[in-house]
Amino acid sequence: MSQEVDPDTDLLVFIRNGDVAAAAARAMQRHGTSVYRYCRAALRDAVQADDVHQQVFLEAFRDLPRFAGRSTVRVWLFAIARHRVLDAAKRCRRAPHQLDEAAAQDVADPRPLPDELIDDARLYAALRSSLDELGDAARTAVLLRYQQGFSFEEMAAICHEKAGTLAARVTRALRRLRVAIEARLQDGESGDSPTHDGSRDAA
Repeated sequence: MSQEVDPDTDLLVFIRNGDVAAAAARAMQRHGTSVYRYCRAALRDAVQADDVHQQVFLEAFRDLPRFAGRSTVRVWLFAIARHRVLDAAKRCRRAPHQLDEAAAQDVADPRPLPDELIDDARLYAALRSSLDELGDAARTAVLLRYQQGFSFEEMAAICHEKAGTLAARVTRALRRLRVAIEARLQDGESGDSPTHDGSRDAA
């Protein structure tokens, strides 16, 4: 990670020149949307996501002068976001039925299920509900990998865990997601069939 060329080299120049405000503004402009999408998908709540999003960049503004460059700026920001998201989740856990419908657009990503095309409303809903059933650690790993596109090495820097551990966690989570999504879709199909129609009962 330390040998990786940081795409945010211009931001690092601002820091070296003591212009922290410019560095923070550039970080917000460049990475604000992706950090918000992660917060929204992980917390499943727009208000909490807004609060955590603000906390992340306030903390970044405070700590940018001490940024040591041991990772890229983006990895560093997501490490902050992960901690703040976990803190928020511990403070206020929400049941799956309290999700707002707009959150489906944030969490749905076709890459966790590469051989299926997630372009159907029922499939979006099934994926969203199935993600909600994962534990915080598994959901974080899936979102970092497939929503944000981080490598396992980058995820290791964000989560302070071994890359192999995270790869195994993602594999297990994808297996659980597939089973849960298939079960939900099957339940939906069976639920559409009449069960007390005289013509069907005769069969």
